[in-house]
Amino acid sequence: MPAARSLDSLPFDIFYEIATSLDDRDFINLSRTNRALRDLAQSDLVARKTVENVLLFSQEGQSALNQAGYTYRKAVGHRFDIHEAVATAAPYSVSVLAYGADFLYNQGILCYRVGHDIRLLDVHAGGKQERVLNLLVLFRRLTEPLGADAVDRVSLLRYADGILVFRVDTDDDQDDLLLAMDMTARLHNPRKGRLLLRKWIPAGARVFVRHSRTYIWYGLFTAVGGSDGVWTVYGVDMTSNTSDPIKPTLTQVGDGDLGQSVCFEIYNEHLYAVSTQVTSDEDERYSSFYHWSCYAPRHNRRKWSGRIWRREHCEGPINELWTDLSICTDEATGRPVILECRREYADGKSENHRTYYTTPLRTPEQYLAMHGEGDITTPPRPNDSDSDSTPECQESTRDHNEHRPEKRLRRDYHAEYESTHDATERQEFIAARTKHRSYNLAASTFIDLVNDPALQSDGFRSQDRLRLRTVSRKRKCPIDEEGTGLLHRPTQYNEDGTPVEGSEERYVSRGVYMWPPDDAPTELRRLLCPDSRINAIRAISDERSLIYSVRCADVPAGNQALILISFDPQIHFPMLSSLRTMKAPMPDKIFSVEAQAEVPSASLVRKDKPHYEAIKWGYWLR
Repeated sequence: MPAARSLDSLPFDIFYEIATSLDDRDFINLSRTNRALRDLAQSDLVARKTVENVLLFSQEGQSALNQAGYTYRKAVGHRFDIHEAVATAAPYSVSVLAYGADFLYNQGILCYRVGHDIRLLDVHAGGKQERVLNLLVLFRRLTEPLGADAVDRVSLLRYADGILVFRVDTDDDQDDLLLAMDMTARLHNPRKGRLLLRKWIPAGARVFVRHSRTYIWYGLFTAVGGSDGVWTVYGVDMTSNTSDPIKPTLTQVGDGDLGQSVCFEIYNEHLYAVSTQVTSDEDERYSSFYHWSCYAPRHNRRKWSGRIWRREHCEGPINELWTDLSICTDEATGRPVILECRREYADGKSENHRTYYTTPLRTPEQYLAMHGEGDITTPPRPNDSDSDSTPECQESTRDHNEHRPEKRLRRDYHAEYESTHDATERQEFIAARTKHRSYNLAASTFIDLVNDPALQSDGFRSQDRLRLRTVSRKRKCPIDEEGTGLLHRPTQYNEDGTPVEGSEERYVSRGVYMWPPDDAPTELRRLLCPDSRINAIRAISDERSLIYSVRCADVPAGNQALILISFDPQIHFPMLSSLRTMKAPMPDKIFSVEAQAEVPSASLVRKDKPHYEAIKWGYWLR
């Protein structure tokens, strides 16, 4: 009888077929089994297939495809390192990047307002310079110049693709000003104007902005009696610079709380809107739906709308205080998905726990293919019932009711706790102590920034302490090791009897992680929480980092320290010192004379040294 062959003794072509069927996590774990498999996994041919299968739409996958020197193997390893750091609450570095009165963080760019400047720092690239917009110069150049005091009434709204959008509040009896500025470097046409959009909007109106280099969408909320109202969305085509009103994308959207019951996002130049508000009491007595719409200017200005099953009311009440609703892009498929957090009283019981749900949205191309409209250049037939003459397709209610799933796939929901979790191991925090909550879809991880006060040395007084709290999960072994010893069987089947893809998958919790530990160095605790008491905190996270603003007595009045927690080992800033060796002393003050000095400049946009060079406070953690 021939001896059994091990995996690392298989021919490369067979190993290739096995390795390329794995996701990135299993690929890395396979490469760490022994030296022979590690050598086989170094092949960029295998890593490329892994990138194409599961990482194609991630930042690492795109970097491997477009950048010389960034191999596919590095892309897989880099992404694994980031996800492990996120899942286990083990960041690579923490630093004070700046201080400011307001900030944004998107696409790896930190935008913050300090003094009469708005400054942009490329965090993901460890930027050595900042691009600076001089608001005083801008306000003097406007058709109706604004005074210097208007600087303090600037609110940052959105940054994406090199364009910054902000709002200037004027006098109480006047409209506010919405401005969009091109902040990209001007190498070939330095005289081209930077002001892309200048619109007057009602004073104090709720507003959102989503944009790309081609389109800018902004929505205004108008109350229509009681708490109901209408979101009216306007689009500006930057190639023609003409306002293109879309009235309305969503009508009668209850309270319309952004990020809770309604959300908007741009995907490949198209604007998506999703609402969870009930539109028909008779039709939605027992079920809840996502009501969505998509405006597709690239596809002959079509507008689609419909609804997708969300949940059954009998699943239990919802604690709305914890509800989060957003639209994001799935790195595995490149498709837009609805991401919602619901804290539910399952089956009406007294305990309530968080669960994140993902629901795919169709792309415009998929919708056209479904209806046999492959030629998107053919002008559509107008819909007489559409007030803005935009061709609109409405999905039928019947289709959704007939295809309502009996069960959700496990991959489409992530409960914070498994039924086996002991209550003492959960380390839960009330909403008032949870200063930030988000979900990293690619890393399958709950991420919270919490205030966990610690007793001082006298044993009586407590001091506020900021900590990360993460809860993650991973794919379970496909073999039922605790039962039959065979592969897990599918739990759902199609009408023709074939198994539903993914219904055989199982997941297991990785537990709750807290950082920093209770015995963390004083230097680290002070950096994370520079003041003994925490008041308002604002935080924004992306797939590899978290930035938050926190009060600090050493910064100018009206400003807060901006602190970065990085899960990416490749984000490098020169001022970082090793926390283990403490080569650099802990600063007495965050704010220094050097950082305070204003740079006189008549330029609208200039380059400048980053503020972190003057602050010099940050640590490598491992």
